[in-house]
Amino acid sequence: MASRTSVIALVSTLGLAVANDAQALEPYMWGIGPRVGTMAIPGRYPLRFPNEIRNGDSELERVRSDIFFGVDSTYYANGHSRVGAFAGLGLGSGYFDAHLQFEYNYVLSASALDFLLGGGVGFGTHRFRGPGEEQMVVPYYPIRAEASGLIRDSTRGYQLTVFGQWAVPSNHFYRDFNGFEDDEVGGGLYLTIGLELAVFFGDFTPP
Repeated sequence: MASRTSVIALVSTLGLAVANDAQALEPYMWGIGPRVGTMAIPGRYPLRFPNEIRNGDSELERVRSDIFFGVDSTYYANGHSRVGAFAGLGLGSGYFDAHLQFEYNYVLSASALDFLLGGGVGFGTHRFRGPGEEQMVVPYYPIRAEASGLIRDSTRGYQLTVFGQWAVPSNHFYRDFNGFEDDEVGGGLYLTIGLELAVFFGDFTPP
């Protein structure tokens, strides 16, 4: 009888441990959905082209208006910590961008209206085009700070974000309108402040 009781106790303990582990693996809250945004400052991006572009015969133009869009995902580890990732594309006159970023946010208040502060890092590529064969490709590593407000119900979240970002260039690959390539162009300044709107679909009901 004692042996049988011990086996039952052991099975019960193992079952409780498995149930607790399964519950621990469940996200506090999560969501995924589209993101769209634009750069607001400076009025024309980048803030400064490299000297070789600005002082040479280049006809590359800074971007006067742009839009970027993509997919955003977020995972709440608990009521005050959130991690996420987003991938997207940016478009403008003579401009193309592709990027992937990872971010962390601290949730100041966990309620139907969340206020969040955070930032992120990642990698991306700018491409500026001019007449003929002229173009400049700039691989970069973004460093980002952001503040957000998120309104949510049980299955959706609507987030507005103000961000500041410094795209740290790793190189500049320039080709003039005749097709001559120069990979020693450098010295641009890629700072920006912008706005983003994201809509998440998932589980926004805290356990």
